[in-house]
Amino acid sequence: MTVKIGELLVQRGVATVDQVERAAKEGQARGERLCSRLLAMGVPEAKLAGALAERHGVPGVSLAECVIPLEVLDLVPRAVAESDLILALSGDGGRLHLAMAVPNDDRIVAEVRFVTGREVSPYVAVGRSLRQAISAAYDARARGKTLWRGSAAAGDEPHLAALVPSEEVLEVQDLGVAAEVAEIDSSEVEEVEEVHPAATDPSALARGPDPEVEISVGHDEGEVVKTVRADGRRTVLVVDDEPEIRQLVQRTLQAKGFAVETAGDGQEGIDKAEAMVPDLVLLDAMLPKVHGFEACRRIRSSPKTRDVPVVMMTAIYRGWRFAQDARESYGAEDYIEKPFRLDDLLRRVEAVLESTATRTKKAAGAIDPHLQRGKELLLAGRVADAIDALELAVQADPYSAEAQYHLARALRAQGDHFRAMTSFERATELRAGHLPALRALAALYEEKGFRRKAAETLERALGAAPDDATRSGLKQDLLGLIG
Repeated sequence: MTVKIGELLVQRGVATVDQVERAAKEGQARGERLCSRLLAMGVPEAKLAGALAERHGVPGVSLAECVIPLEVLDLVPRAVAESDLILALSGDGGRLHLAMAVPNDDRIVAEVRFVTGREVSPYVAVGRSLRQAISAAYDARARGKTLWRGSAAAGDEPHLAALVPSEEVLEVQDLGVAAEVAEIDSSEVEEVEEVHPAATDPSALARGPDPEVEISVGHDEGEVVKTVRADGRRTVLVVDDEPEIRQLVQRTLQAKGFAVETAGDGQEGIDKAEAMVPDLVLLDAMLPKVHGFEACRRIRSSPKTRDVPVVMMTAIYRGWRFAQDARESYGAEDYIEKPFRLDDLLRRVEAVLESTATRTKKAAGAIDPHLQRGKELLLAGRVADAIDALELAVQADPYSAEAQYHLARALRAQGDHFRAMTSFERATELRAGHLPALRALAALYEEKGFRRKAAETLERALGAAPDDATRSGLKQDLLGLIG
């Protein structure tokens, strides 16, 4: 491509052969494209962008001559703009006009279309100018500015310096006027002609999600188990500490009809999951306050949210072993490594929702029949049969703290102390502050000679004590153990 664009630049008189050869060598040494290097050498940006437009067959843009309304940047998160080297220029005509270093990259166009819910009109720009404009424009937006002006821009009204695949430069106040340039063949300005000021209603994404109307259904110990949106939309909770990722995923899901809530750390994610009981949680693995894996475990072990599928996202914990552990130990339904394609993320969200659609909430007061049977058998002294029933209960619901607790009791009664320790520990993991499990586990540790572990477990039990009397009794046990 370098040779072809170089030949075109020479043919059009934009640069000399010597300039092209020098720029190619310097660009190779600096990791910079030919036109970017020529721009640094003083070749006018408009001429370079015009040659790129002819080379790619799409309109070009001279960013130095543009004035951009900065509100349009909200459609594309900064991290995405910087990584994909794209810059939103305008939302006129209900479309997103997008400066790109590689305008024929269908992946980027498709993802931006997903995120924004708008058709995309690509413009090719010189990479060096594009990087500088992205940095300057987003910095200006962060400072509260409403416009960004290129270094050679005239006037204060938003406009683009658009270049179609020919020599002409169009100073565009309203992108619809591009089609009025009679001497330009219509086939060459298809992307510009499609824009017109008689715009359709702005994207629903620009307005944000509709107000939520929820109906409470089902109860568990007096609490709402599930909320259902009156408009029938499925709800996804996106938990990620990077605002750009949250916004990117939110817009992608909203464009496909989902209602989306977001959270910026693990504790907020847990709290929101409990409050809203979403249809699915998209959960980053590396989170502040509560780690993502721990947040996943708590969501899947809570009586209120145990049926909510969790899809984990990570850029750190990579490989099938982490994915398998996330599924088996923490209850994640799927495990997606970053960076991911938005269309793949959407496909996997849909797949998880479809595969878990048969999950139903238990009626108020309902109990798993295996768990009920195991408790009855244990009470009757039929320990071996109780273990069989309770193991079935654990298989049916691996995130049931009660099933693990009663299985531990049965195993201890049978004399299988070390398996009992494991089940007691699992019960306390699944339900933080499970006082009966903590007390039983402390007693078992002490019985088997693990006095330090017993003391540590009693200290955990102190934090779960519901009243002063219980707390006082636990302190006495602890003092007796360490005295």
